[in-house]
Amino acid sequence: MILGKLLAEELKERGIYKIYIGYEKPSLQNIAVKMLVKNYGFLKREISGKRIGEIEGISLYKGKGDEKVDFAFIKGGEKIPIKLPKYPLIVIDMSLFNELDEEEKKKTLLQVNLTLHVIRKFLWDGNLALINSSNISLGKARNIDNIETDNCIVLDPYGDIIANEEIIRRTDVFIIGGIVDKGRRLKYATSKLAEKYPCKKVKITLRGSIVGVPDEINKIADIILAVKYGKELEKAIIETQSNSDKIARILVDVNQKGIKILNDEVSWLNVNQKVYRLILKRLGIKIS
Repeated sequence: MILGKLLAEELKERGIYKIYIGYEKPSLQNIAVKMLVKNYGFLKREISGKRIGEIEGISLYKGKGDEKVDFAFIKGGEKIPIKLPKYPLIVIDMSLFNELDEEEKKKTLLQVNLTLHVIRKFLWDGNLALINSSNISLGKARNIDNIETDNCIVLDPYGDIIANEEIIRRTDVFIIGGIVDKGRRLKYATSKLAEKYPCKKVKITLRGSIVGVPDEINKIADIILAVKYGKELEKAIIETQSNSDKIARILVDVNQKGIKILNDEVSWLNVNQKVYRLILKRLGIKIS
């Protein structure tokens, strides 16, 4: 998304408006990331292809076609310099990793790896860092020893500040604990991590509650970056929720406020029919 726009600007500065992308996905963001993390770039060569679309003023071509294109994105091509944004930076603190059991370690590493894929949707590996982790390699993400700015927040489900769009958009560094807290064995672990940093302790809530807010590392990063680049916080949370998150939230709200709110809950949480039927079953309501 962001790198794709920056790449498009640089290409147009060089008078490049058409690219043959071969088997690549028709995405300037994916192309920019691949250029940065692998030995791919742009080569001036005459090739014919079929136009498949246009992104940020750059026409993309692939396959067989009659239109001539002067540049191709290929392995070994020239890398186009991009002014890479230093921030936002997502930092995952892995200092409690050795306190996890083997199953928890596997789940944490899976979420950390998925976070790299989330970062690449918006930026690239350089906008992800691991702290207190010397033995985990993650693409071209960095291993760092400290936070270089005080414009930072620690995402803590028990923090004293409630996140909103303004807080997220004006923050440079977001620290996420390499562990999850909600209902898990090491409850309040992120609060323990947060004490080490001179950063605000911020919790993400959904209409006043942390119930239903995804707690996976990768999903927290996805919510943060989506809001950072323009999406409303509530919409970002709901779009990132799993079915289990939606069910948990509705059951808690119905138990607190009564069955009369069920239809409203189903509506604003964008619950599909399959999940709705599961909720009715959990509530002991017969399905006609």
